[in-house]
Amino acid sequence: MAEDIHTNSERTECDARRAILQAARTRFLHYGYKKTTIDEIAADAGVGKGSVYLHFSSKEDILLTIARDVKRSVTEQMRAISSSMAKPEEKLRRMILAKIFSVHDAAFSTTHGIDIVDDILRPKVMQCGRGEHEAQTQILAGVLAEGEKNGDFSLGGQDPLETAELFGMAYMSFFPPYLSGCYADKAHCQKRLEVMITRMTEFLLSGLRRR
Repeated sequence: MAEDIHTNSERTECDARRAILQAARTRFLHYGYKKTTIDEIAADAGVGKGSVYLHFSSKEDILLTIARDVKRSVTEQMRAISSSMAKPEEKLRRMILAKIFSVHDAAFSTTHGIDIVDDILRPKVMQCGRGEHEAQTQILAGVLAEGEKNGDFSLGGQDPLETAELFGMAYMSFFPPYLSGCYADKAHCQKRLEVMITRMTEFLLSGLRRR
């Protein structure tokens, strides 16, 4: 009986934490991070203000947690692609598209989406997600090593991890502040962006293919 009570209490706490994060995410996207208050998050989550501070030290702590969750979701997508039966080239194509569009969709899905992405790209928040970035680079490196082992790629003696870092850096213009000039308020944007990403990927793959 005591064990059941303990389990139910843990479940309630998990539910409260989940509700707080969902309420905060919705508020941030629709009203902006700066205009959102802890009181509003608590009210939307159906918990007391004290409950919010029981789980998170501040509004910024909530943002950091959301940023980690977003990055972790991308990592999981990339890991699933890496484990698929697709060829290394196709895995790389899918991973890059998944990573870029996860940010693109978050930025333009709501009125304040781009503001949230900007907040997530602040140095402190970026540092918080460093572990996920490293995990994603490791996954890319694994696919590059797989391609070299299969005879599809030639890394020219370069370490797969270093190659993965360079591979990722080549796509920086496809992330905020969007040097590509492609925005979601244009009907053709997503297709245009996909074409541009595909062209960059093909350019990079042409240098990796074993001749």
